[in-house]
Amino acid sequence: MSEEKKDSDAIPTSTSSLTVVDNYINGTFVPPTTNAYLPVTSPTTSTAIGSVALSSKSDVNAAVSSASAAFPSWSALTIKSRAAIMLKFHGLLRDHAAEL
Repeated sequence: MSEEKKDSDAIPTSTSSLTVVDNYINGTFVPPTTNAYLPVTSPTTSTAIGSVALSSKSDVNAAVSSASAAFPSWSALTIKSRAAIMLKFHGLLRDHAAEL
């Protein structure tokens, strides 16, 4: 069973403690073209904790196309530059683990 997204801000949102996660394509959160979402339940409590986008073939194709377009600039970076970005990402994950 899917639910329709009511907020089209196109960013992960929390309403009534339920998080809605859209697709992340080309640096932006976008709702799925299906406008359908899959409920996510906690494995420990079996209660609803949010929903995630149910992507269509066109959503996947858009994401792959965007990633393919971004790859040349990413691969042109030095290993040191890419490592710095990934280490920064790791630090942000660690610093915000409780929120995630």
